[in-house]
Amino acid sequence: MKLPHYQLEQHLTTGKLAPVYIISGEELLLKQEVLQLIRKTAQRLGFTDRVRLAPEAGFNWEQLYTLLYSPSMLAEKQCIELDFREQLPNKTASSILAEYATNPSPHHLLLINLGKIDNKIHKCAWYLALEKIGMLIPIWPIARKQLPAWINQRARKQQLQCTAEAVNLLAEYVEGNLSAAAAAIEKLSLLGLKTVNKEDIKQVLTDESHFTIFDLTDSLIASDKSRTFHVLQQLQEEGIEPILVLWAITREFRVLAEMAHALQQGSNYDALWKKHRVFAQRQPLLRQFLNTHSMQDCWQALVRAMQIDHVIKGVVTGSVWQELEIFCLGIHTPRTNPLPQ
Repeated sequence: MKLPHYQLEQHLTTGKLAPVYIISGEELLLKQEVLQLIRKTAQRLGFTDRVRLAPEAGFNWEQLYTLLYSPSMLAEKQCIELDFREQLPNKTASSILAEYATNPSPHHLLLINLGKIDNKIHKCAWYLALEKIGMLIPIWPIARKQLPAWINQRARKQQLQCTAEAVNLLAEYVEGNLSAAAAAIEKLSLLGLKTVNKEDIKQVLTDESHFTIFDLTDSLIASDKSRTFHVLQQLQEEGIEPILVLWAITREFRVLAEMAHALQQGSNYDALWKKHRVFAQRQPLLRQFLNTHSMQDCWQALVRAMQIDHVIKGVVTGSVWQELEIFCLGIHTPRTNPLPQ
C-alpha cells in the first residue's frame, strides 16, 4: 500500500505498525526524517533492539536469514533496517524476503531504504511480496512551485509565522535545497521570533558575522586563496552551518555554469548581466572568472559539492570543513585554455 510521506505522522498515531516499510527516493532530508519518525514510533511500541544491514559486494545474505528467523537473545522486538540503495538483494536474499513476507513475525519490523524504484525493482519477487504486506513511502523531490508551501508548513511546526515575501525569498535562495531551507528555519526558531519577514531571512542567510557566506563566494571566484581560507575559517568559528556555506557555493556555480554555457553559444557579457541581474560592481569579478574557467570546470565543482553534501548528511564519513577547504583549493586551478579577454 502506498503512503504519501506527509501522511505518515497521522498513520503512526494509530499505534499500530505495518510489518514492513519501504522508503524510496533520493531526497535525503525527507528520507532521514521519515526513517527517524518510524524509528521513534517503533521504539515507543517496544522495538527496542535496532539492527542495520548495508550489503556490499560479497555480502553473506545468510546473515539476513539469521536475523529474520533467529529470536533476539534478549527476547526483544527488533527493528531491522536494510539499506538497499547501493546493493539490491540477490537471488538468495530475494527468496528469503519473499518467504518471510508469507508469515512476517510480530517481533520484527523491517525498514527498507531504496533509491529510485525503477521497472527492474518493480518486477523483483522480494519487492512484490513485501509491498503486499507493508507500506511503500515514495519520497519525491519538492517541486519549485511547491517549495513555498513546504517552507510555510515547516515554519509553522516551529511556531513561526512567515510573511509571503520571506517565504518566497528563502525559496529563491535555497533553489530546492531542502537541507539549507531547514537549517535556515531552525536558526529562525532559535532567535525566538514569532513573525518572520524578508529582513529576518536575509539576516539568517548572511549572519551577523564580520564575513558572510557571500563574502566567501566572492573571494572564491576571485581566486583570492588567502582571503578565501580566512573567510572560511571565520565562518566556521562563528558557528555558520556548513549546509548554508555549501548552498551559497553551489548556487554561485550553477549560475556560473549557465553563463559559461551561454558564452560558448555566442552570447555576450552585457546580455548575461541583464539576464541574471548582476550588479555593476560584481561584473568585473564574474567576467574574470568566466575568462579563465569553462562550463565543465563549473560542473566539476558542482559534482564535488554534491560529495561534500553527502558528508554533511552523514552518507559519507569525513570532516565537512576540511572537505570545504579542499574544495576551495581546487577552484583556484583555472583551465588551460582561457577565453580571450
